[in-house]
Amino acid sequence: MQNRLKLALVVAVFFGLIAAYGIYSFLRQQRQAAEALRNETQNIVVAKKDIPAGTMINEEFLKKDMLKASPWPKTSVPAGAFSSPEQLVGKTNRVKILANEPVLESRLAGEGAGLTVRLEAGKRAMAVRVDEIIGVSGFIVPDDRVDVIVTATPPGADKQDDRMSKIVLQNKRVLSVAQSTEQKDGKPQVARSITLEVSPDEAEKLSLASQEGSVVLALRGVGDDSEAKTPGSNKRDLLSVAARKGAARSTLQARDTYRVEVIHGQDKKIVEF
Repeated sequence: MQNRLKLALVVAVFFGLIAAYGIYSFLRQQRQAAEALRNETQNIVVAKKDIPAGTMINEEFLKKDMLKASPWPKTSVPAGAFSSPEQLVGKTNRVKILANEPVLESRLAGEGAGLTVRLEAGKRAMAVRVDEIIGVSGFIVPDDRVDVIVTATPPGADKQDDRMSKIVLQNKRVLSVAQSTEQKDGKPQVARSITLEVSPDEAEKLSLASQEGSVVLALRGVGDDSEAKTPGSNKRDLLSVAARKGAARSTLQARDTYRVEVIHGQDKKIVEF
């Protein structure tokens, strides 16, 4: 009887050890699988620097190295993530993206985004009707800076001779050219309209300028933020400049002619040369 009890106890301990080992092996495998899953990553695109809202992502933007592909745990990859920066070309972010933040589809406006995502806070988009000459022969492209010159008759003047040209807006950003928001293969485009980014009060001035006179755009150089202060010009100013140039030419011509009196005995004569 005692031997049977001992045998039963040994068998129970044996099977208990086997069960414990099985449970331990199972838990270890589960832990290893979880660690392998945590260590498994994939690349997603994140911002290297802060990206302001309304930024068009194009080839030039990628050259500035503003985006990078960063390894991310597969188990926590956010929905709408991108695997390479090239997938973002042609898209515009609707909101500001902070440095090291994933770039997600939900934060982008997609291809062909409207001007609403490109406007700065408090600014307005306003189109100016132009022709090939006013559009600087097609050499104005999005993100260029221009001055707006209007030619109109001042208040109280009725004559055409009193018309005056004046710079009314300076250093305005071009949002689109001929409804295109990006430069096409680096080639100039002949535009029928150019959309500028202006403040609300500048929008009122530009609207009045378009109705009351003719509008011309003057293209600015890159990095030129200087403000020009001019009194404006009218026909009298133009003709006075021409008159001064004509008088200067006449004076030079007069100075080029010399007269000398030559006396030879009783004879006198004037020699010009």
